Amino acid sequence: MSLLKEFSVQLWSVRDETEKDFAGTLKKLAQMGYTGVEFAGYGGLSAQEMKDVLVSNSLKPVGAHIGLDRLTNALDEEIAYHKIIGTEYLICPSSKIKTSEDAKTLAETFKPVIAKITEAGFKFAYHNHAFEFNKCCGDYLLDTLFATLPQEAAMELDIFWVSFAGVDPLVYMEKHRDRLKLIHVKQIDKDKKCVDIDQGILDYKEIITKAKAFGVQQFILEQEEYAVSSMVSVKNDIDYIFKL
Repeated sequence: MSLLKEFSVQLWSVRDETEKDFAGTLKKLAQMGYTGVEFAGYGGLSAQEMKDVLVSNSLKPVGAHIGLDRLTNALDEEIAYHKIIGTEYLICPSSKIKTSEDAKTLAETFKPVIAKITEAGFKFAYHNHAFEFNKCCGDYLLDTLFATLPQEAAMELDIFWVSFAGVDPLVYMEKHRDRLKLIHVKQIDKDKKCVDIDQGILDYKEIITKAKAFGVQQFILEQEEYAVSSMVSVKNDIDYIFKL
């Protein structure tokens, strides 16, 4: 039996395809076996159009990456859109921070955003890259950020970037097990390139098993480099994950 019954995909992974045919790409992803999507833009579709595409393909809108500018200046518009389609998480995909003070300032910026998102019935999460693992005052910037954020702020941990930064993903997952709610499944090889899940150095059977033990329910593929094409890679990836 597979470790996962549900597996989602961050649509940035197939941005070359969604730019040509958003609805058609979602249909192809559902046919591959993906059960959910995480947005990185909406392809010009209205909320009702998007809901119709999702429903017709039995896809769950597990989350959406929304830039800091939109979160602070167009949050009402984003909330209205996602209320119609029924998204679970509204996620900041990262914001440049260089010092502990930057991290604390960002957390303060997020606080009213998180309050509004929570009041509207959504959950807020923050997604990391590698730079949040720079240390300032002895702590990772990501640790400082989460120490300052409200407790309801969830962590979407991108395993590729954790490893890229030279940090052990399993150890870091343990450290934030109470905040860890979403995992970006992204593979890295010995040259620090993003590759198909079966071609890299990260043991996703171990990672997924541990994350599930912590209560993580959302596992989301993200891939940014491809040996052949984006669609070939995401098909290889889901086939591999469902065999674990």
